[in-house]
Amino acid sequence: MRYLQLMVVMAALLAMPLSYVNAQEEDLDESDFSSTTANVFKVDENNNYQDNLALREARKVGLGLSAGGALGLYGLNVEINFEDINGAVVGVGGGDGYSTVNLAWKHVFLGDTVAPYTTLGFAHWYDSSGGDAYKNSSVLERVLTDSEKSSGRFAVDFISGAVGLQYTQLQGNLAGTSLYAEIVLLGDVTHGELVPTGAVGAGYYF
Repeated sequence: MRYLQLMVVMAALLAMPLSYVNAQEEDLDESDFSSTTANVFKVDENNNYQDNLALREARKVGLGLSAGGALGLYGLNVEINFEDINGAVVGVGGGDGYSTVNLAWKHVFLGDTVAPYTTLGFAHWYDSSGGDAYKNSSVLERVLTDSEKSSGRFAVDFISGAVGLQYTQLQGNLAGTSLYAEIVLLGDVTHGELVPTGAVGAGYYF
């Protein structure tokens, strides 16, 4: 009986350091994971990102609103960041008497809260109601033919290019909030016209 009790005590004594080692390994694993995550995404425990590319690497989806540019009077954009410097932008929009869709590739340069970027894409503008409501668009006024203007029926394809500056909040609870302004050049594939314009917008990265 004493032998059995001695064996139980020895087993308990041996288990104590083993459980301590296991607990230490778990703590190290959690610490290593947190450290690795912070290192990969360059963000600290207070949700502060090192630069704009670190935020884009961590937050892959952006949702925003725009005014002007390749989507016309207004637009809704979804941005997918495939990597920190490159992403795709899909948008829908329009204005009085017309609707638009846009697909573009976006390249972002390293910066702090303000950084430059470029886009290259394809936009399609088409009539949505007929009539002459399109006249509120200076872009359509420049590119439509007389027959298209008189009928109010049209479909115009543009190659769009833009250069812009983007402000992105990198710290605190508002990290991911973004504002931008860009200069846009629309190349009318249908009629062979070049139309300069511009856009402003706001969004948030998730």
